[in-house]
Amino acid sequence: MTSTTQPPSSGTPGTPGASGSLGRQVSRAMAWNTLTAPLKTAVELATNLIILNVLTLPQFGVLRLVTSAAATLGIWVDLGIDRALPRFIPELQQERGQAAVRRFMQIIFLVKALLLTLMSGLFLLFSERFVAFLLDGVAQLPERIDAAAQLALTNEMLRLAPLMVGAVLALVILGSLYDGLMAYLVSYFRQRAWNLITIMGDIVQPTLTAVLVLAGYGIGGVLVAIVATPVLSVLVAGWQVLSSLGSAPTPAASTAAPAPPEDAPANNTLWRRFAVYTGMSNVLNLSDYFLSWLFAVFLLTNPVQVAIFSVGSALVRQTLALLYRPLVGIQVPLFTRVRGGDAPLPDAYAAVLRILALIMLPGGVGLVLLANELILVQYPQYVAATLVIAILTPALFFESFLSSAQIILQVYERYGLLILSRLAALPVIVVMVGMWLTGVRVGLLEAALLVGGGRILMGLTAALLAQRAFGLRYVVGPSSGG
Repeated sequence: MTSTTQPPSSGTPGTPGASGSLGRQVSRAMAWNTLTAPLKTAVELATNLIILNVLTLPQFGVLRLVTSAAATLGIWVDLGIDRALPRFIPELQQERGQAAVRRFMQIIFLVKALLLTLMSGLFLLFSERFVAFLLDGVAQLPERIDAAAQLALTNEMLRLAPLMVGAVLALVILGSLYDGLMAYLVSYFRQRAWNLITIMGDIVQPTLTAVLVLAGYGIGGVLVAIVATPVLSVLVAGWQVLSSLGSAPTPAASTAAPAPPEDAPANNTLWRRFAVYTGMSNVLNLSDYFLSWLFAVFLLTNPVQVAIFSVGSALVRQTLALLYRPLVGIQVPLFTRVRGGDAPLPDAYAAVLRILALIMLPGGVGLVLLANELILVQYPQYVAATLVIAILTPALFFESFLSSAQIILQVYERYGLLILSRLAALPVIVVMVGMWLTGVRVGLLEAALLVGGGRILMGLTAALLAQRAFGLRYVVGPSSGG
């Protein structure tokens, strides 16, 4: 799988050729994103049919808690670094050359290694409390779960406790490496490599999971599958990045200025901006985390509720991901190049919004109308998830429609406005964190309302602030300048 790295633009920013090149790059990236979506969705649906009908609700709930714990640690390990890479790698390549990008990535992965060491040590220190938390949830299962099934699950968890702890650590380490490598590929619009690596994991992991579940390995089989497959993805992504670092050409845009020395390092100004951008990205990551199913499941009473909430939110997120797939990994580098003069910002924003409206409005309405039937046909024991879907679909779809405004604020480094947009949801986050700290538990309805309400507040505030700051519009019209 070899592909030539494309420069961020093949024309000097601000020239007519740059805008045309940018449009071709975006169109090509969107085409690759779209072509790979159906296969991923088909495999995911088939695997879910097997897992959700073979595993019990409590078993699936325990698995969701384990993966949520890994995602929680991953948020604290990332510190916003991966979200910032697609913003600064193209700029560094244009200004300082490929050698500077190579050293930049070396420093990034050194920082990641230090953070991983610290967080892994802390998790091992509190691993017994984590296992005790899982067992406490099993002890509070509803009465319809008979005592024999509850005892069997407890014994299975005690037997698999080392594997669960090891799986959390492995997922955090592999996830950190994978996200950093894939962020680099996205920075160059390398959607072909990005999609091929992603779909490889999207096929191998569900297939292996389904095989192990059908073979009767239960929770242990799923944990082995979700840990084993990222190893392959990291190896392939690493190979692609190393190949790119060794052969990527300097963008044509940089020919407008004298070429920097081959050993020119990134300047201090760029590092300061990167640190600020990373800090803001971390604020965004944390607020996104607290207003997601990943944190909400820790507010629920027992693994059965966790399983139902996870399935409902997953169906919404899977549908949203399928619809949003054409724009995955495109908007940050797109608006970065728009900022450099490749195209007028209002026109680019309006074009993106029109695409989002076209794909999201019918998709969201269809999901709400068909959710109950979809669940009854596939896994009827999860029919209570219909309530979660009815609440989260309008909230998450509306927020995703408005997400371009947040990306613009971030790319243009309007951090004060970004903070204001997140402060709008701070009361909801404070309530949720307070519930978790005090041991207050909620039901499916309350959890969905908290998550959905917070997401709408953030998205709407960011959109209003960006529109006021940049004069954004929702329809494409004649641009005022080149």
